[in-house]
Amino acid sequence: MKRKSALEKFWKLPVSLFVVLALALSACSDDDDVDPIPHDAFITEFAIVNAGADADTRVEGAITEFSILVTVPFETDITTLVTDIEVSEGASVEPASGTELDFTEPRNFVVTHGDETNIYEVTVERAEPTEAVIDAITIISATSGEVYDTSIDQAARTIEVTFNELQSTIGVIDDIVLIPEGSVYSTSSGTDTLDLLADNTITASFAGEDTEYQVINNITEAGFDPDKTEVLLDRSSAENLVPGIIDNEDNRGADFDGRYVYVASRQDGNHVYYWDVENPTADPGTLEFGDVVSGGTWLVSDLRVVDGYIYVSNMVMDTEQVFKVYRWDGIDDEEPELVLEYTVADEGVRLGDAISIIGSPPENGYIYASNFAWPDDASEFFVWDFNAGKAGDPDIMPIQPIEGLRMGQYGRVNSIPGDNDHLLVTGAEMGVAVMDMDGNILAETAEPMVQTRSFSPRVWEYNGGRYLSYTVNREWEGQGAWLRVLNITDGQDIVEAIDNITAQNIDDIEVFHHVFSSGAAVWVGASHGFGFGDNGKPRAMSFALQSGFVAVEFTN
Repeated sequence: MKRKSALEKFWKLPVSLFVVLALALSACSDDDDVDPIPHDAFITEFAIVNAGADADTRVEGAITEFSILVTVPFETDITTLVTDIEVSEGASVEPASGTELDFTEPRNFVVTHGDETNIYEVTVERAEPTEAVIDAITIISATSGEVYDTSIDQAARTIEVTFNELQSTIGVIDDIVLIPEGSVYSTSSGTDTLDLLADNTITASFAGEDTEYQVINNITEAGFDPDKTEVLLDRSSAENLVPGIIDNEDNRGADFDGRYVYVASRQDGNHVYYWDVENPTADPGTLEFGDVVSGGTWLVSDLRVVDGYIYVSNMVMDTEQVFKVYRWDGIDDEEPELVLEYTVADEGVRLGDAISIIGSPPENGYIYASNFAWPDDASEFFVWDFNAGKAGDPDIMPIQPIEGLRMGQYGRVNSIPGDNDHLLVTGAEMGVAVMDMDGNILAETAEPMVQTRSFSPRVWEYNGGRYLSYTVNREWEGQGAWLRVLNITDGQDIVEAIDNITAQNIDDIEVFHHVFSSGAAVWVGASHGFGFGDNGKPRAMSFALQSGFVAVEFTN
């Protein structure tokens, strides 16, 4: 009999067996691609190595699944803790072991090994203290109530109080948290009021044991340096430099936007001039009137500049005259826009001595015009509201000063940075005041601290300081016109800041005083403007009738 070969026998095997064999071979092929060694990505040990008051205590963390809790001594500075971390062989951790970290809030640590990744959340808690401690403290300004930044170093037993050089150096303990419950405190001054320039201690006591903290100050630089003030452009009578085109009483309105000084003039015709403080040798420019500017007892009277727009009013004194306000979009505008027309209906109305712009009329905001109805002693603004579209008839807003007799001539309002609920207001017969949007006077300076005839006050902020600047024109005095700047940083809001101006502190808070007139004059009118240069530095301008103007830049 003929024997079958092995190959012939192989091909006679059942098909199902071939399938099983193929699957087995496939499985073996897949197994060749798998790493038989598993990749572990775990934190096996976690410790803080610089805990305790002396930063020399090692504390092990408790690991629960992917959470780690480290309880350190109460005195530990948890903002600069150094870790010591052990991980699975071959794994890495981020942040790396030995890194100094802030554990004020829980932190995540990522452990990686090959394709395996695990995230651990690490929390550091301070243990309960073993003696009386100050856990938290709030210190406020004694004059304004403003909260000062405080930092407690439990290891060094110090309390650092941070305030700037323009703020009050007298602090008051407003709140204090002591541990354990039942602890009490005392101060070296014997009261909660602390002179932050002196040596002060606060002692926490419990069960006959005392813990003393040294109070240290951290005074930061703020505001500008008056000695570094630069005169950008001087066209004043003090320097005999008043331009001949604006040297008489027919120049009433002036303002400043940080780059250009503008003056509305009816001397030898009607003009609006502007001077570039960054090009002080250049001749002044003149705004184009086009065919729009017309009418009134005086064609041009007052002027305001807001957000790049130039607003100019005429002057009206009789019934049936039309009070007008125009707006230029800038010095290159070939013709202004007429934004307000109002026909005077009643006797005893004089509009145009002074206007004020809040917002951007006619798109939004308000136009204020003070009514100087001499000799009727009016003390009021005519107010046009543009917030609902084109303004209709004005609202009459009476102004009743707290200190002054009445508002008087040249009444103006100005906005306050960051405050939409209040305006600065003043006039020839009242002090510098704060009013609400309904015209109620909330605070007002009194003489002799701030003289009446302190015109167009501005509040502005720079380098952590808050300032009040204005032009004074006491025209009957030998040094009748000057620019003045007060430091009003110490105050939680503008009302409190104005109330804080007293006879006792006025000399201390005056940081700049510049006389720009050459002697007594007979005209009360004056104005003040403020703006920032392209370099971010604050700039101020003061103007007075017949005394010209001066523009300066402040810096730190």
